[in-house]
Amino acid sequence: MDTLDEHAVRTLLHEAARIPEPPSAVDVDAARRRGSRRLRARRAALPVLAVVALAAALTVPGGLLSSHPERTVASPRPPASSPVVEAPWQFNPLVPYASFGWLPPGYSESAGAGIDFNQGTTSATNFVSREAAAPTAGRLLYLQVNARDMCAISTAADLQANVRAHRSVQALCIDAAFTVTGAAPDVNGQPAFWTDHGSGIAWEYAPDAWAELSLSGIAGNGGKALPPTAATRALLLKVAARVAFGDTTPLTFAFRLSGELPAGWKLWRARFDVSGGRMFGTGITVGPSVDTSALTISASTVTGPDVCQSSSGLPSYVSRLGVEWAYIVDNLSKDALQRLCATAPVGGLSGVNITMDMNNPASSAPLPGSAQLGGALGVLARLLLLGPNPASWITNPVN
Repeated sequence: MDTLDEHAVRTLLHEAARIPEPPSAVDVDAARRRGSRRLRARRAALPVLAVVALAAALTVPGGLLSSHPERTVASPRPPASSPVVEAPWQFNPLVPYASFGWLPPGYSESAGAGIDFNQGTTSATNFVSREAAAPTAGRLLYLQVNARDMCAISTAADLQANVRAHRSVQALCIDAAFTVTGAAPDVNGQPAFWTDHGSGIAWEYAPDAWAELSLSGIAGNGGKALPPTAATRALLLKVAARVAFGDTTPLTFAFRLSGELPAGWKLWRARFDVSGGRMFGTGITVGPSVDTSALTISASTVTGPDVCQSSSGLPSYVSRLGVEWAYIVDNLSKDALQRLCATAPVGGLSGVNITMDMNNPASSAPLPGSAQLGGALGVLARLLLLGPNPASWITNPVN
């Protein structure tokens, strides 16, 4: 895959149906495979400016903490003041579940705040992520809330014993990892720990369920990472204490994939943006359990560059819905990846893209269901675009 796609990252990603409890231990090899699949999905998804690694530790300008009044983020629930009694084993990817209850002055989740930082927010079956940035300060807050038993982490007592012995502890979560480096003040009465030496904080927001909040820089703003400070830790503690859980507000989408999915296929992830305090879905990831990112679809009102790039040659072009589409079959990928991207807005929507695996990533054999859908072109024939008016959008993008 062309590395230029790293700068067009738009993850489309993670059902309401509860499944049997997953094992508590993480299979590292499987996690690597998931990470590889997720990276490819991001390269095929809606455009976004990439953010730096969450481990980057940065200071927060003191003025952001003290010289402006606090700003409360609009939310269907009040800020959390007590821990969740029980976290779900699986999240519904069409409902974000967790949200910022409070953000420091200068930080926002809204798109169009001078930099396209937040086009990577994900609601999935196993985690939810939210992003908020202070573009003028070049800072990014990243929140990841994991479903129950999705982190291979010691008990809070074991972690406390390790930090007392000055030992760092790595926690592998389903789509991320963080390193516990010290004890932090409790968050809403629950055990909390500094991660990456103070650039992040992790806490057990419910039994066997962990959340992590980290502070990093926004890619493209230059400057070197600075050591974390007391102001950084104060900011992290205050934001973490106000994170709200249990949000039931459904996402709405400007598109729908009509017809039945192949047997065994389901929705695994959804991507969404925030604008004016309102969430809207921008993409989905669908597939069977052996290839959860087999099909990604994206469409939104956010304008971005064409992400149909390939290392296997120039695209061909097809005309559909009054515009030309770049069509690429990436034969260098063992998954025989097909990509289809609109070269212009379609019915008032931008970034309309489809990516489809035709082969099983584990065996390179044909992936059951992909041929049934007709590949990327077949999916386009079934895709209904609902236009830019949110009043026409729907909460279920897959029928």
